[in-house]
Amino acid sequence: MEKLKIAIAITGSDDASRDMIRKTYEDSAVSELCTTVFYTEEDAALSDLDKGKADAVVIVGAAGQAKAPAGATEIIVTGKACIMPLAKEPNPEDIVRLRDILERDFDLRSPRIAIVQETAMQNPELAAQVTAEQGINTYGPYTAEQIKGEDMATHFDGIITSADKAQAMHIAGGLSQEASVCCFCGMEKVVTAACQLPAQDGTEDVSALTHPIYTDIDIIRNRSFYDEARRNILPKLFRDKRDERKKEEAAQANNKTDNTEKPS
Repeated sequence: MEKLKIAIAITGSDDASRDMIRKTYEDSAVSELCTTVFYTEEDAALSDLDKGKADAVVIVGAAGQAKAPAGATEIIVTGKACIMPLAKEPNPEDIVRLRDILERDFDLRSPRIAIVQETAMQNPELAAQVTAEQGINTYGPYTAEQIKGEDMATHFDGIITSADKAQAMHIAGGLSQEASVCCFCGMEKVVTAACQLPAQDGTEDVSALTHPIYTDIDIIRNRSFYDEARRNILPKLFRDKRDERKKEEAAQANNKTDNTEKPS
């Protein structure tokens, strides 16, 4: 099978960072999984993705601030849970959207979702409402300290929070020591971003760069399996004979009318 082509958009980095990034993505471990193509502009990489010249995009910037594509839902992926930051208090539609993303993009069936809210909620019964009406396993609200304490996040697949991105990244840092990935979901494009660059202190840990590309590959595969499982490939097995009988009676009536001799 032909290897996936991943566009790497390197933006806002100094020369030393660019060299490190290129060496990482040209490493044999990465090149065995995909073919990487380098860009210096995010818009150019996304444009080629639209044209089918790439299968996915990884955005890498010095400050880890990638520009979210239009219509995308940003998800921060950690080793324990996926976090969806919002600019407002979540509602049932937001939780349904997170559930759909977790199932299709991350292969998480019947995901468990936690609401994290630092202030009093206008709808404190939101979790119970969504569980009863939508059948989505929803819990909370919890504070950020509660969700990080006692390894509570391991009980959940997704976290939805009204905290800003900086606070959401703080929560992500408290959940896992692994590098987080910013993933732009909810669209057919597959786009991720490195949340931060690895420190240039001589260490060999470049997971902050490799995790986004592995996430891209996983999402492409998960979507393929998810969509294939839901494609209707079998013919309709049930036939309503009443509809067939009505069609036959109508055809016979038309024939009888056509064969009736018209008066002179």
